[in-house]
Amino acid sequence: MKTKSKPSVKKFLITSIQYNATPNRNFLRNIQLFLKENKVDDVYVFVMRGRYIEEETIHPEIATSDFKFVNGSLKLSSNLRIYDTKILPQQINPFTGMNKKLPRNYSYILPSPKIRYESIAGNSKYPRAFISTGSLTQPNYKVHTAHGRKAESQHQYGFVYVEIQDNKVFKAHQIEATKKGDFCYLGKKYHTGNITKEIPEALILGDWHTGDTDVAIRRETLRMIDKLQPKRIVFHDFFNGHSINHHTKGLLLEELRTIQAKRIGLEDELKAVFKEMLFFANKYSDKEIIIVRSNHDDFLDKYIQEKLFMSDYLNFLFIVQLIGKMVDRSAIPLREALSLIGKIPKNVKFLQVDESLRIQGVELANHGHLGANGSRGTPAQFNNMNLKAITAHTHSPKLMENGMVVGTSTRLRLDYNRGASSWLNAHGILYSNGKYGLLPMIK
Repeated sequence: MKTKSKPSVKKFLITSIQYNATPNRNFLRNIQLFLKENKVDDVYVFVMRGRYIEEETIHPEIATSDFKFVNGSLKLSSNLRIYDTKILPQQINPFTGMNKKLPRNYSYILPSPKIRYESIAGNSKYPRAFISTGSLTQPNYKVHTAHGRKAESQHQYGFVYVEIQDNKVFKAHQIEATKKGDFCYLGKKYHTGNITKEIPEALILGDWHTGDTDVAIRRETLRMIDKLQPKRIVFHDFFNGHSINHHTKGLLLEELRTIQAKRIGLEDELKAVFKEMLFFANKYSDKEIIIVRSNHDDFLDKYIQEKLFMSDYLNFLFIVQLIGKMVDRSAIPLREALSLIGKIPKNVKFLQVDESLRIQGVELANHGHLGANGSRGTPAQFNNMNLKAITAHTHSPKLMENGMVVGTSTRLRLDYNRGASSWLNAHGILYSNGKYGLLPMIK
């Protein structure tokens, strides 16, 4: 009987340096430890300009290493390349204009002392990714200019760790180090040349949408929680709201499809949501289960406010019970609705609009649908607030100057995202040192 051979996995670490810049020595020492611990095959280094063009020297500690210096483009797999864009290190957004220049068949790891991630919409099964590296060396900018001072303030120590399976499926983790050069990777902390156990502060799940959650992603999420044992599990869009979706109200074909799929009863949907909540609360009774108030939760509020239930006899009696609870302005719609189904477990916390949950200086309570002064929320708007925040809502993962957006836990194609899509299954992780990163999942 033939046994299946294990898929071949290649491992790479990619980072950047500046000319005439000193390495962060503790970071370099921790990287060497990481390379040994994870049996990394090769290290690739982008070399970027320093303060003065004339002094183009690479620090001896890096020049004499086994690292390979990138010049041009290198194909890591059938769909992933590392590519030297030759941008200046002080450029704040390393991806500006690159989507129009780089061939559309690949995802790219690009040089920058800033750590950024962007999901690029396309018509294939998965979107492309633009991923930047962070830096191994200390900042080396012209700080007598405003541009240089801004670049120095945003300088990030970091690298990209890539695992490639069978020359096709790749996992890319962007890892940011502290100024001291210590960093965390999943369940391990690399600090001062040692490895110790890391207990993450939180695992922030991509929009959950109970009823549309991808079965494989749910299974992988459970495996991830079991392995990492985070202190908190944070849910966004835990409630889907397909039974009372105002976007499809009055659309004959959509309503017929909802009936055909047996997704019309609000009480039935809430029972499924309650069951899912109970599953996580009981399985992870030692952890805090946090449910962030999201735009799909507001379907309940809108359903009552606009009296849409008046002609919906299937859900009428349940809504009548809920109205009394919802009159109170401090009521959280989903919590009140689920309390009609059963008792809310003690380790489940529902967050209200405008409530804050700041862990290690990072805001976790904002879903991302509400912006400043009542406007619609966008990742760019939150980025401009100069507040470190991990949000959700767009289903398209993103790492920015001042925060991160997780992806989705749903199937990547639903009724309302036709055409080119940047949706990707991706959770977020917040470490005990206040650093965070995306955990993209390719099935």
